[in-house]
Amino acid sequence: MRRRPLGVEILGISPYNKGALLMLEAIRARFREELPAARLGLPWSWPAEQRLALGLYSTYPRERGRVDVARLADLLPRTFRAGVGLLSPDDIDVVLDASGFAYGDYWGLAKLQRRLGRTASHWKTDRRTLILLPQALGPFEAAGMAHQWQRAQRGADLVFARDRSSMAYVQATGGGDRARLSPDFTNLLHPDLPARLAHVRGALLLVPNEKMVIGQNEGRRALYMEFLRLCAERFLATGRDVLLLVHEGRGDRQLAAELNTQVSKPITLVDEPSPLVTKAVIAAAHATVSSRFHGLVSALSAAVPSLACGWTHKYGELMADYGCPEFNVDLADRAAWPHKLDHLVRAAQDDAVRASLQQAASAQQKLSEEMWAGIFSLVRQRHGAVA
Repeated sequence: MRRRPLGVEILGISPYNKGALLMLEAIRARFREELPAARLGLPWSWPAEQRLALGLYSTYPRERGRVDVARLADLLPRTFRAGVGLLSPDDIDVVLDASGFAYGDYWGLAKLQRRLGRTASHWKTDRRTLILLPQALGPFEAAGMAHQWQRAQRGADLVFARDRSSMAYVQATGGGDRARLSPDFTNLLHPDLPARLAHVRGALLLVPNEKMVIGQNEGRRALYMEFLRLCAERFLATGRDVLLLVHEGRGDRQLAAELNTQVSKPITLVDEPSPLVTKAVIAAAHATVSSRFHGLVSALSAAVPSLACGWTHKYGELMADYGCPEFNVDLADRAAWPHKLDHLVRAAQDDAVRASLQQAASAQQKLSEEMWAGIFSLVRQRHGAVA
């Protein structure tokens, strides 16, 4: 029998990214249901007020430097650590990596070594469990990437690839024996729409993403703005309410403001700080055009017809998972834009399309449930954790 609550460290969650925060909410919800006594912790670099409002502990930083200074926290009395909300290395039993998309050639070798390599090699012991929650992975083709990924994965107990391409990239390294295929698990969150936002129900949503243009030339930015403008005008022509939804922050907000200077009629902006409220707004929409991955998950898991325009393989894979690969847009294929937009507008009126999406959403949610069942089975087996 355990003498202390299970200690869980959650890595890879940015306090400034609503998609990441949705993953955190999904983790919190599942632990409240399965192991409510568990102590969940985030790196102490998190804003303290935000962390405390979520009822989470702090973990000592351990990504930088050659000396594992986090071990100094073990010298503090356990009662003191508990009193100040600190989880030391000795308190942590399970490490959950919820990075979403952080490991592959796009991010480089240094990030893989810093974020996961050290975690896997220095912190994985016989009494700790390391789990990579579903995320987009790879490719691992740049110099040193495949070797470092293999090294990191050997230290993990479970690795969940979020899509088939990610799984193929993992298997190409020769180290896919611990990898499983499982979808993004925020599909299990179904928050209620606040009464004050009832007016957004049935609207058409546009969800921009600054990552579509960051580091790109002016031609790429102009092309993306042209696409957003065409979407806005097509939506406005339907006579339905049209909304511009800010999913993340300043960068997305700037794109929305710029778009509003280019359309025939200003579009109302929805900019909610809460990730759960943002998800509820999306789930209440009639249809969406989105460049935010978790914006798409929020829509598709609620059977809301959506058009995806993204910047990595994860977008196309997501649309295929929900049985609608034809609703993925290649930004470079300008000639296809009008057809795909018209297809979306028609699909949003088709009950059969929504029924098909609902069936796919149910199947994806079942896969997420199976993932959590496997995780908690392992945790209970390894750590004797009880509710």
